[in-house]
Amino acid sequence: MTTASAPYPDVQTFCTAKAKAECQVSALCAIDATACQSVRAELCLQQAADAQAATRNYSPDGASACLDAVNQAYGNGNSKILFAQLSGSGSIADKCARVFSGNVENNHACQSDYDCAGGRACAPVPGTTQHVCADVVSKNEGDYCRNPGDTCAADTFCSAQDGGAPQCQPAVQAGPCGPSAPCVGADRCTGGLCMPRVTAGQACMSNDDCAPAAPYCDAYAGHICTVGLTFATGALDCHGYEATGADAGVDSGAGLDADAASTPGPNAGDAGDAGDATGE
Repeated sequence: MTTASAPYPDVQTFCTAKAKAECQVSALCAIDATACQSVRAELCLQQAADAQAATRNYSPDGASACLDAVNQAYGNGNSKILFAQLSGSGSIADKCARVFSGNVENNHACQSDYDCAGGRACAPVPGTTQHVCADVVSKNEGDYCRNPGDTCAADTFCSAQDGGAPQCQPAVQAGPCGPSAPCVGADRCTGGLCMPRVTAGQACMSNDDCAPAAPYCDAYAGHICTVGLTFATGALDCHGYEATGADAGVDSGAGLDADAASTPGPNAGDAGDAGDATGE
């Protein structure tokens, strides 16, 4: 039984509501709404199980913020959902991931930012392969970045120094790149070289490949860069909301942990850059 204080008291009621909100696009897609809700609820339940398999628990208090964001994006006859609504801080993915809250304290092992209590980041420990929850501390070029959570400014990264502590150094603008030598934000690291991010309609493997004008790598559309999701009769983005087809139930990028934080590629300025000093 639901109450006014906790309208979504468990994972099942939350996922049912989330699926119903997402499937408001069924009319635009000319697909069956009931079948859509079944597909999307199943996906949500699987994502919830994955989240809870680690250190996170369902938090009813966070459900409404997630569902409000989903309803705002998918409702009112909206035929487009832009990348900023799907991914990044304050997005659907971010708010829905926070429905499954972590309780890992400062300086304890983690796998994701969402494992951490108190809004901390899951940051690499310089000199090791370990990640721990840590408070984010912004660092500028030339600053030392020896502690977990030390985060270098855009287009800089935390680099090991011969005989000294790691410091924030300029990112690579052209030439060889990798986890220990990331590219500037305008570029992507591909084949070990910094190259310009690709534009609308070009092939991508992740959002990190795409330029700001078309920042979403759309798996439904054959892994090409777009502005986000588009819904209409016959639209490729409708495939993830159908009960049949190769893409049925595939996450659209607005899932519980979806690119919220998507795993960043070797580009500078990302949270946790302190780990770059170790070549992670």
